[in-house]
Amino acid sequence: MKHKTPMTLLRAFCGATLILMAAQSQALAQTPTPTPQAEPTPEFLSITVVSVKPDMIVEFQNFMKNTTNPALKKGGIKWREVWQNTGAAGDAFEYVLVTPVAKLADFDGPGALEKGLGAQGLPAWQTKASSLVNSVHRFIIRTRPDLSFAAQRTGPPKLAVVSFVHVAPNRNNDYENFLKNDFVPVMKQAGVTYLVSQTIFGGNGNEYITLTMRDSFADLDKGPVVVQALGQEAAQKLMQKMPAGAVVSLERSITRFVPDLSIIPAAQ
Repeated sequence: MKHKTPMTLLRAFCGATLILMAAQSQALAQTPTPTPQAEPTPEFLSITVVSVKPDMIVEFQNFMKNTTNPALKKGGIKWREVWQNTGAAGDAFEYVLVTPVAKLADFDGPGALEKGLGAQGLPAWQTKASSLVNSVHRFIIRTRPDLSFAAQRTGPPKLAVVSFVHVAPNRNNDYENFLKNDFVPVMKQAGVTYLVSQTIFGGNGNEYITLTMRDSFADLDKGPVVVQALGQEAAQKLMQKMPAGAVVSLERSITRFVPDLSIIPAAQ
């Protein structure tokens, strides 16, 4: 059976998130401090990839706004990000929902949705939700702030280039060292947010999900960030530093942040 990674479902954001992952970027951006700070600790995120029935898009959006999000807030969810495939490449009816997980033990009890709707209300929600979608896939990722860079932002993210990187077994250290020592410093030089997460449950254990934040498709016309920062020749030399055979496959997609369907905490 072919493994379905988030974005062609996104596959299980996340991304993200994933991936975010984007929440990690927002949190750092809201901390305008000139003094050095401790490196953020890794966090778990729950990613839900939903493929919506094409004729149910509007109803799905209204159901999320009017029923799901109020119930989640009542159940204690502080934030949830919703991303949608842009339709430029991939499934235009795919949504990726990114929710924080304080600790895995939270899954031992009722979730926020059940808390908000009550045990009696949850079955009706499930029946309605199932009528709107073709498929739902969930997985848990862990953010990797040690492999990421979050640039300062003045507003929410707009677009993200999402890459699903499958690393060869036992080659994780090779890939991570390349990111940390060679690739991420260039993203810092360019001032572009680059967020990395790793699939923990629900997918390939050797999968990394990266989000490169961009402002528009016109920004993508300028070429890859590393080429913009270094030039074509230097960028090619940089990518040659990737240890041979470390990466088995790489897939990319473009996703858009949907603030109207997200739960965004009030500014502190």
